[in-house]
Amino acid sequence: MGMLRILLWLGYALLVSATFMAIAACVGLLMLELREAGLMLSLAILSGLVGALMLTASFRTTSRESASGAILFLMLFWSVVPLVCAMPFYVLGGTPSIGTALFEGVSTMTTTGASTLDPDSLSDTLLFWRAFLQFFGGVSAATFAVVILAALNLTGTGIHRSGLFTFRTGELFPKMIRIGRLVGAIYLFLALVAFVLMVMAGTEAFTALCLALSGISTGGLQPFVGPISNVLNPFAAIILALLCLFGAFNVSILWDFMRIRRFRQFLKLIVHVEHRGLLGIAAGLVILTVIFAELSSLGAGLLDAIFFASSAGYRYDVISIDMVPAPVLIAVALIGGSALSTAGGIKVIRLLLLFRHLGTDMARLSHPSRVKPIEFRSSAIGDDEFLSIWMYFFGYSLCFAVGALALAASGLNLQDSLATSAASLSNMGPLLDMTLPASGLRYQDFNGLQMIVSGGLMLIGRVEVLVALSLLIPANWQQ
Repeated sequence: MGMLRILLWLGYALLVSATFMAIAACVGLLMLELREAGLMLSLAILSGLVGALMLTASFRTTSRESASGAILFLMLFWSVVPLVCAMPFYVLGGTPSIGTALFEGVSTMTTTGASTLDPDSLSDTLLFWRAFLQFFGGVSAATFAVVILAALNLTGTGIHRSGLFTFRTGELFPKMIRIGRLVGAIYLFLALVAFVLMVMAGTEAFTALCLALSGISTGGLQPFVGPISNVLNPFAAIILALLCLFGAFNVSILWDFMRIRRFRQFLKLIVHVEHRGLLGIAAGLVILTVIFAELSSLGAGLLDAIFFASSAGYRYDVISIDMVPAPVLIAVALIGGSALSTAGGIKVIRLLLLFRHLGTDMARLSHPSRVKPIEFRSSAIGDDEFLSIWMYFFGYSLCFAVGALALAASGLNLQDSLATSAASLSNMGPLLDMTLPASGLRYQDFNGLQMIVSGGLMLIGRVEVLVALSLLIPANWQQ
């Protein structure tokens, strides 16, 4: 596929960004913020014009795509679109510099939730834009996981494959539109249900809207300062926690449940191997919270554990899950959520497969000549297929270590560097506050170099580590 084909679809991406900016402008108009609405509309027109020019310059391109072209488009999308969507943070006066605005844009669209801004000082238009941009980023991440990473089998393990989404060579980008609409409809429906329930529970409508959009994308940004319990009552907080959990679930399983609407499908939603693993991690965090905090923290610890395991990172109470040792929290954040979800991290399914491989290898020690295939979900998996999982694990560990060293070289101490690298690479920005309560380090304290390193790790974590590392191979550039 030529560069004109990639330019065409980047133009479409900018038109979608312009549409989202126009919606944010309408919200600003409803909130009687005329200046912010006008500025947002101006940015929407500018982004739309650039996108239209890109479409005009590439409308005669071929209609077929290649694997290398799909990878390049994936990288360019996450490099270009977050920067375009970051402009409202600077133009509307939310950030003091363009560099800080770019950091906010990358963090928001990658659903990391690492912010230098004080929500109380932001306009309602900008607060809505943050939440809406997280929703856009979550839908984009899930769509790319289904269409590009699954269809091209870039993970090599089949963990992204779904019986629902199929792909034939040459139809990748048209499929992206159809799947993007489907994924967006699923997440929007869940967000609207949660919004209505939170409003019925007494939550202010604008707050509920922002939390619903951020919650389904497991983004972690909230339109107020402080713990969730200051604004949401327990029922509304439970709704938000369940919404975050759905965002961390496999979207293909969600689609099967919503499409068939049978009790058996609901059970499948809960007992799916990835989802059981995710719920098991949350249960372990609850137990640790009770051990290191106190029994009275059980209710808050349960909500905070769900928020944390889903990679959203909201905090219901000030003293609950942050009492768990920092290495445990960092490890859970790096694991992340389910494949084909808005959550970041290594993904639960990879960890389960690695443990299954380890158990089989341990069993072979007693009988070295014994032939024992590795079975997972009634399917035999060859040893060669596990090579890509170990490669991914090694690549992820390498990026985590290099990121920590780069942050240490930029002036952070070792503890702060490790926590920041984990928070950025796993797309879980609130991890920094939970693991470093004594250091006082906040994202607004970062210098320019630290923001660049952190933002780069966010993008690497969102596009999949092996895809990012493939850029280091000269043969890929020759293609």
